[in-house]
Amino acid sequence: MFFKKKKGKTPKTSNRKVVPNMKPIEELRTNKDVAEWCRDFLRITDELSPELAIADRAERNYLMALVGFLVEWCPRKDLSLESLAVLLSLADARENDENFKSALDLMFVQIEEGEAYSYVAEYHQYLWVPSKYRRNSDGMKPADRKGLVGSEDFALLCWDSVNHLPAIRRISLKASLTSRLIDFKYLREAEAPAYTHGVSNDIFDYEFDDDDDDIPAFSFPEA
Repeated sequence: MFFKKKKGKTPKTSNRKVVPNMKPIEELRTNKDVAEWCRDFLRITDELSPELAIADRAERNYLMALVGFLVEWCPRKDLSLESLAVLLSLADARENDENFKSALDLMFVQIEEGEAYSYVAEYHQYLWVPSKYRRNSDGMKPADRKGLVGSEDFALLCWDSVNHLPAIRRISLKASLTSRLIDFKYLREAEAPAYTHGVSNDIFDYEFDDDDDDIPAFSFPEA
């Protein structure tokens, strides 16, 4: 006697269903790439946790600011989910000190002001010095322009839209995006063949050249 094998249901959140058309973060180059990737990231993680609130514009803009920063201001080798997690870990806010600047705040200050708060050995103290940031897409240096405004840089524009929010709100955004990133990374690893188009899971997280074995997972853009 033969029994018909029961066909298993494909989860609605299957990565094979929603991720194949999503460009890997390592391949992002333009503002449009950033916006589309962030849109898909939020859509996928919303489906993973439907019981949670759907992402609002503030969360979307926060994510686009971070991803845009990686695309335009960091070395290409650092364009990864791991680097995105590092940026999130650098975010901080204090409810009793709205003027507090986290490490992430100071990275965006370099774009906005063209200056970096760095240790100067000659004077044995931290001072504001010209930033060495250089934008990947056009080679523009904020220091040469005495800083940029939001209309001149996509990542900064997105950052400005959330940086004025109360500390408790920014803390909430960080927590939400961190949770989403964990969910997305778990899903991506579980369904790696669909996402990587055949790249083995062993090399999926880092796509360095053969001679880049000693490069750390994330390095700040030169200040």
